[in-house]
Amino acid sequence: MSADPIVYCLERVSDYRDFERLCSALLAGTDYPGIEPLGGTGDGGRDAIIRSDASGRRIVFAYTVRGDWEAKLKSDCKRVQELDHNPSIFVFVCTEALNAADKDRVHELVSKRYGWTLDLFDLERLRVQLVSPQRHLLAQHPSIFTPPFFPQSGGQSLAESRDTILIDHVYADHALATWLSRRLTLAGYRTWCRGTAPLAGEDPDASVRKLIELRGCQYLPVFSEASLSDALFIERCALAAAKESFALPCSCIYGLDPRLPSRMKSVAEASFADSWNDGLAKVLARLTTLGIHPGLEGDLGKQIALRDYLPSRITVAKPEPVYANMFSLHLPLAMLITDLTRSLTAAETTELRGRWAFVELSPGRLVSFCPHPPGSLPLRDDRRPPEFSWSDTSHRDGKPTQDLAKELARRSLEVVCVQKGLKYCDDRKIFYFPEREDGEWNQPYCHVDGRSTRVQLTGERNKKRGDTVQTTLYQLAPRFRPQREADGTWTVVLNIYIRVTDVDGKLFAGKDIARRRKGVTKGWWNNHFLARMLGIIQALETRAGHIEIGEGKRAVVVDTAPLCWQCPVGLDVEALSRQADLGEELAAFRTRDDEDDDDAAAPSTETQAA
Repeated sequence: MSADPIVYCLERVSDYRDFERLCSALLAGTDYPGIEPLGGTGDGGRDAIIRSDASGRRIVFAYTVRGDWEAKLKSDCKRVQELDHNPSIFVFVCTEALNAADKDRVHELVSKRYGWTLDLFDLERLRVQLVSPQRHLLAQHPSIFTPPFFPQSGGQSLAESRDTILIDHVYADHALATWLSRRLTLAGYRTWCRGTAPLAGEDPDASVRKLIELRGCQYLPVFSEASLSDALFIERCALAAAKESFALPCSCIYGLDPRLPSRMKSVAEASFADSWNDGLAKVLARLTTLGIHPGLEGDLGKQIALRDYLPSRITVAKPEPVYANMFSLHLPLAMLITDLTRSLTAAETTELRGRWAFVELSPGRLVSFCPHPPGSLPLRDDRRPPEFSWSDTSHRDGKPTQDLAKELARRSLEVVCVQKGLKYCDDRKIFYFPEREDGEWNQPYCHVDGRSTRVQLTGERNKKRGDTVQTTLYQLAPRFRPQREADGTWTVVLNIYIRVTDVDGKLFAGKDIARRRKGVTKGWWNNHFLARMLGIIQALETRAGHIEIGEGKRAVVVDTAPLCWQCPVGLDVEALSRQADLGEELAAFRTRDDEDDDDAAAPSTETQAA
């Protein structure tokens, strides 16, 4: 774990939207005061822009929390170039600690390839800004700089930052206090109101005192008959009144009350006794006089606030097909019983399963949909195997016939896997697509829209960790789960398993399995899994559109077209595309969590992930 709390929190950012705001606020305090946040992700590789600064330069900003920061930098630069944004300066912020060689390499790359000046903010450069010149940002982003490293009171960070209007009151004045808080928030001010603050488990008096000391830029106590009878409230007012121009009494009573602290009596109040709107106007005028301005000015603040509570609409009133990883399954009506003179050996069972789907009912008795291969079994007699209607029989030899049907259907599909060249992994108990002699298994398939295309069912992923490159080989494997639906029809569910190995074909173990698998699939979304699912099921076809095991009425048949339903509403692809980067950021963050856990358990000589 990092010894620096700022570094520790930045390395574990989970609120990407707040990270965007932190970056924009930090950059506005450096050389980019005119920065304009674009309010989201996925907008052509840009998270913020300056359309033209004092020198006429066009500046584009991009932020990331991904471990593969260099890949993200290249991707964003490519998108910015393709969309003709044409910046003079490209500012890139990441949460990785970069060495001099890393920085020199990407500065040269951006300059030579695109002709732009790169201004790179890495983890250490962010830390330097947050330690001193912009320390106030720690308190303004509590979802990033979290307890216990940055303690909170009343839901507010106690990192010193005098940027919040504190509204103090007693229970009887809750209505006025919360109304005042909401109106000031709408005007763009940062407010804290005791009546709406999360104070469970805290001493409310102590929390308000801490906020007066560390966070308040103005203290608004609500005076009423009830509050003036509260000794602790009066003590807090006296504490705040000791600071010059810090307290502004908001009064619901007429005239001066002798219970007021002596220093508070000399301060002109904002009276709410006759009109709350008149009182609010006086508060706003006082804030302006003191030079306390809204933190979020004009429409920008309203847009950000609305965006937090009213996310982008991603549906459209237009029907759309929805595809499932389910396929129609047709089973024979009868099962065959085969009696043997002895039980099969393990070797005989393994060899036979590659050619015939069967289930052992009891020692020396097998059940199947199809007749057994000739000359392969120690049969009790040569008579034709008896058969029975399994759908009309609940149990056979003590086993539910519906469970027998599920297992026979699965075993039938495994026979096809063997016939199509898939290999069996005894460790994972799966059949997987191996690499072919001529390279990766690149499967042609027909997409749901009729396009003929291809998809890789095997491959490799390379990831740089320090000065080394880690290579992961992957092979996709189908897992079939036959099931009976409520209406009596049968389907088979296809799940995709990702088998991961090193370059020598050795399987990973423990946490390495999940971490490597996430590294392979972190960029795969629904459309990618749909393509791979279609590639897998069509690779197993025995005839166009079908997988068929057996013949005639004894055949197990799977339709290779996925089940589809017509949904009355559709998805707005353009709106969803604006969320793609966010999904990648979160996926990368989850992957890095596992990597960080592994790094913490590794020897001290292990190089941290770059």
